[in-house]
Amino acid sequence: MVHSTLLSRCTFNRSQNRALRFLCSLLLLSTLLAPVVLHAAEPAEETELTIKGTVVDAQDKPVANAQVLIDFSAQSFSDNSNIETQTDARGRFTFKGKSARLRGQTIQVSGPDQQMAHFRLPWQTIEVDPSLDKLRLQLKPPRRLVLEVVDGDGKPLPGATTALLANYRGWGSQQADQTGKATYLIPQDLDIQTIFAFSDGHGLDYRSYELSREQYGDQQAKRPEVPNHPIRLTLDGTQPLSIKVVDTAGKPLPGVNVAPWYLKKEGQPRDVNLSFFYKLIQAETDQSGTVNFDWIPHWQQTPITMWPREKGYAHLRTMYDPEKDKGKLTMRLQKLVPLSGKVSLPDGSPAAGIPISASGEGYMIDSFRGTTTTDDQGHYTIEAAPNMVYLVTAGNEKWAAAPQTGFALRPDQPRTSLDFKLRPATRLFGCVTTGKDNQPVEGQTIYSYQYGQAAHNMKDVYLPNPEKSRKSVRPMIVRRTTTDKNGDFELFVGSGKFDLRGPLQNKIEKFDITTETEKEFNFHTVRPEKGILNGTVVAGNPAQPVPDASISGIYRHGLAGRDMQATTNKAGKFEVERELHKVVIYARNKDKTLTGVVEIGPDDKTVTIPLQPSGSAFGTLIDGASGEPLKGRELQYGVRVYLGKDRFSAFRTAYGGKVTTDDVGRFELKDLVVGQKYNLSLVIRRDKNPANISWRTAGEVKVKDSQPVDLGEVEVQPAPKPYVPPTIEERIAAAYDTKGTPEERYASAAKIARLTNQYLLILYGDRSSEAVRQFMTLRYNDKEIRDLMPSFQLLVSEEGEANTLSEKAREIQKNLGLESAAPQPGLFIFDAQSKQQAEISFANLSADGKVSKEKLLKFLKANPYPTRDARELLETALKQAKEQNKRVIVQETATWCGPCRLLSLYLDRERKIWERDYIWIKLDHRWSGTHEIMKKLRNDAPGGIPWWAILDADGKILVTSNNDQDEDQNIGFPSSTSGREHYRKMLEKTAIRLNDTEINELVDALKQKDD
Repeated sequence: MVHSTLLSRCTFNRSQNRALRFLCSLLLLSTLLAPVVLHAAEPAEETELTIKGTVVDAQDKPVANAQVLIDFSAQSFSDNSNIETQTDARGRFTFKGKSARLRGQTIQVSGPDQQMAHFRLPWQTIEVDPSLDKLRLQLKPPRRLVLEVVDGDGKPLPGATTALLANYRGWGSQQADQTGKATYLIPQDLDIQTIFAFSDGHGLDYRSYELSREQYGDQQAKRPEVPNHPIRLTLDGTQPLSIKVVDTAGKPLPGVNVAPWYLKKEGQPRDVNLSFFYKLIQAETDQSGTVNFDWIPHWQQTPITMWPREKGYAHLRTMYDPEKDKGKLTMRLQKLVPLSGKVSLPDGSPAAGIPISASGEGYMIDSFRGTTTTDDQGHYTIEAAPNMVYLVTAGNEKWAAAPQTGFALRPDQPRTSLDFKLRPATRLFGCVTTGKDNQPVEGQTIYSYQYGQAAHNMKDVYLPNPEKSRKSVRPMIVRRTTTDKNGDFELFVGSGKFDLRGPLQNKIEKFDITTETEKEFNFHTVRPEKGILNGTVVAGNPAQPVPDASISGIYRHGLAGRDMQATTNKAGKFEVERELHKVVIYARNKDKTLTGVVEIGPDDKTVTIPLQPSGSAFGTLIDGASGEPLKGRELQYGVRVYLGKDRFSAFRTAYGGKVTTDDVGRFELKDLVVGQKYNLSLVIRRDKNPANISWRTAGEVKVKDSQPVDLGEVEVQPAPKPYVPPTIEERIAAAYDTKGTPEERYASAAKIARLTNQYLLILYGDRSSEAVRQFMTLRYNDKEIRDLMPSFQLLVSEEGEANTLSEKAREIQKNLGLESAAPQPGLFIFDAQSKQQAEISFANLSADGKVSKEKLLKFLKANPYPTRDARELLETALKQAKEQNKRVIVQETATWCGPCRLLSLYLDRERKIWERDYIWIKLDHRWSGTHEIMKKLRNDAPGGIPWWAILDADGKILVTSNNDQDEDQNIGFPSSTSGREHYRKMLEKTAIRLNDTEINELVDALKQKDD
């Protein structure tokens, strides 16, 4: 069992495929640039490991005096000293090091005759890998790699710095000699990712030998080969950058190390990640707080992330935009602020050596992650970034505690007394299995997310948000473990709010921990998470293979990884590793004249994608309000790929593009896939910030063939006005101005109250009175009052002038069976049989001349509608259905839901027909057990409410209100043509006695309206 370890972005499993190779670069970054880590876990034990091995030659004989090296010189560890040793007379070597420092490093071996070997240490299981005690490294002749560094005129650049990125580590660096050359002797099978060179005043150049991000996962894509001839790097110009580093008061900060992160050159498959060479490329500010980078290349157009590193200051990035900043940048560093407290054992004694983790979140890009352990007196201190809200935890596999959260850390305001009292840790455990025979899954990563209090739930907390970010600000801490050979896992946590995440095919399990000793979670997958897809792309009649076609697949799953990418070979075939979800696949030939889209299921292993000539469309974009053409405006078009089960889920707009309208608003959409519906949206940019962007619907288009389609004038309607809730005056008017006679109004309200399981609450009083206004204000604006209102259906009755009842009020009084004397203005509660339950006058509801919230709460709480047991309702209905040979209609409903009310009114009106075959029950979430029943019945079925299902007498689901012909849309109250047709099918499939005429009558009755 591998227990909780530090979470990084790189998770290697046993099949270290090319997609995962990319992720290891992010693992190194988690070491170099800690805030980039998604969410750090509890601190891992700093285990010291012993690595042992033997170096042998080509004849498998031991080699003495071979140099064994791990090179840390370019890396950003606090201790960047190399690990070096030599083999003894029997070719043996031994060295030691901390596990966190050794993970993923490469052992480099050089023999006395310059022969070489290398071995890459594992990323995750290094602590338990028995093979690391008996390594056997065989020397082989080296490869000679020559770099030629020249300037823009092709002249050699002596002294230029060169470097190699190999095995996702800095392999080494050299200065170019007098001829501009740098020669590296490297192992023959060394995996080289990037080579680069830079020089002040001349620039930077690099070569990437990786697949592009779009090609990862493509089993047939070939990586660029490192050539055998000298590789030329041309440093042909700079755009120097001068950075001023200051504190929040503007005071210059000398001695701060600053380094750029990624650079991207057009034509290279990948960017160059300079964080692998932090020590090589960093520069230090002078006494004025200034640092200059005179080698930033002229071709860098996109923003560059600049990282500061200075003890006592927050490690937060600053973005440099070459176009906007013009070579000048100011970085303002925030001083760290102490978080401190004491940790005690259950008996009150100090708890020494307990791991502490602090997680901070604010509106900036970067988070804060800090860890420490308590001293002998149980005290701890973490220097943390200000202007963030925090979650702080304490514990290990034996002890844990409730977290400290719900606070923000202010600049220059230390937070003390964040104390913890330990209790035995809660064990989260379980098993992961797959397939029909429940085979255990070894090596499956299980994540536990612990959540702190979100910023928006904290009173009087203000966090700086200069970019007006809309991100959710909530701190979290993530723990990770891996299943063993039996598929078992365990994690240890304290109290708090959590979720547990296993295989993607499983739901995220959300739960709270208080004092439980353990909690079990088991995960099962119908299929493995990944598999191989073999495909063929064809075109024409008869179908012919399409070579060099590009394939792009988007998974219809919100938690899926990167898109599926592939390219066909000469036979029009491709093979790609895919995640086993539904996937929408787009293919096109090399010149984009032929396109096609298909969707396949999670179990499909093969696919044929037919291509057709692409279509196009053109039109004129018109402002729907003014009728004027929209010129010079950006229009986005694409196919909506929904990431869930239905069209109400999140979606991506793909396989289209963007165009800009001309001077008269004209536009043309190209490369449209025949038969696919494309959505058009006007892009609204508020400023240059890419985050400040929105879209406005502009229409749809579907082409039938390759002939251009004239869309004519395409109108863009004005943005809808933001919702403004009705004023109290408007709510009063709406309540009092209901149509109908007093008798009709009362009968309608009483009927609805009966169907929605509510009491009738009559508000009797003059609409202009202050008492009525105060009641309505509390009813709509006070959450505690509002939460009690589902028990009541409100009806108003107006008081007459001069304290006498109007004729209308007298009629209502008569219908309600009240005494002949005029009632006092106030509230009256009646049940479904018009029997009065309670009453209270406004005089008795008031205090200090106002309607009292406390008295109103007391009155409403004393008269709630009786709750029901949903399980009992269902069991009774099923028993009755079995006795009478009927089905059971289960309706998920709520009192506030308009379509639910329409469905209830319809079923109530048509009882005489459907009651021959069905028993109807309504499960309101006010009833105990409703949530559990509906979770089981719906099984994540999409759509809102009303949702309904028809069960047989044994409780088996026969049909549901999800229309599988319309992307599983829930028909709710079936008001549309497609909804009514699905309703008809529901009846036809489940009816026992009803004939076709009666079913037609029930469907037609949907078009009637209830008064």
